[in-house]
Amino acid sequence: MSSNLYRRNPQTAGRIVDGLAFIVTPDNNKLHVLNATATCLWQLAAEGCTVERSADELTERYEVDRETALRDVETCLNDLVARQILIADS
Repeated sequence: MSSNLYRRNPQTAGRIVDGLAFIVTPDNNKLHVLNATATCLWQLAAEGCTVERSADELTERYEVDRETALRDVETCLNDLVARQILIADS
């Protein structure tokens, strides 16, 4: 499991509309629409978040066991980094 601190990419622009985040990445001017779970992670990343903290938050909000939450959160956070929506600090 990653020990990275995930934060929003300061070069992106984003808004939440009806519970979903709409993010524009500047390098490719692409609009990314995040589902509710990814939107939650994007919100947590405003202050910086870890896989563990994010998994704790999702297990409180949704009916999901901790192991599944840890695995899914790490996958989603890494996807958001790959799309340049978030950045990860070691």
